[in-house]
Amino acid sequence: MVNKNKNKGSQWERDAAKLLNEDFPGTWRRNPGSGALGTILELPILKGDVVGDYEFLPFDFIAEAKVGYGGVQMQIRKEWFDKIKMEADQNYALPVVLLKFEKSKTGVRHVIAMDFETWNKIMSYIESTHEELLKLYEERQKESEQGGTKQVKRNLFEEGR
Repeated sequence: MVNKNKNKGSQWERDAAKLLNEDFPGTWRRNPGSGALGTILELPILKGDVVGDYEFLPFDFIAEAKVGYGGVQMQIRKEWFDKIKMEADQNYALPVVLLKFEKSKTGVRHVIAMDFETWNKIMSYIESTHEELLKLYEERQKESEQGGTKQVKRNLFEEGR
């Protein structure tokens, strides 16, 4: 007989990938065997329940998916975070835990949880990207002031060649 909780967990892994792909199609996928195959074969690339790869980010995500069977609260275990962090480190990825309040019918049902280190890595990347964009904007402003908009268009045209 198939374990009912295992089926619910596997379904959440599929649903989580589907939900995360709504705004960014093709970014997230469920790992067959829910990471167990990777553990047995000792292949880091096969670990983690769900894996995310955003084209515009220099890092991937590896996720542990967990379902809470109560509607208003859920026990969160440190071991989930330790496990997924170790697996993420083996893959040069960032660890997250995908949580679902199973019986919740309204309000928040799905949560992405991460440690402070992961949060800070994401924020550092956003900050460096923001600084780079500001620098590019300032350069374009200077060009515009020096040669007018026609010069800026010419420069952009030349760069596109």
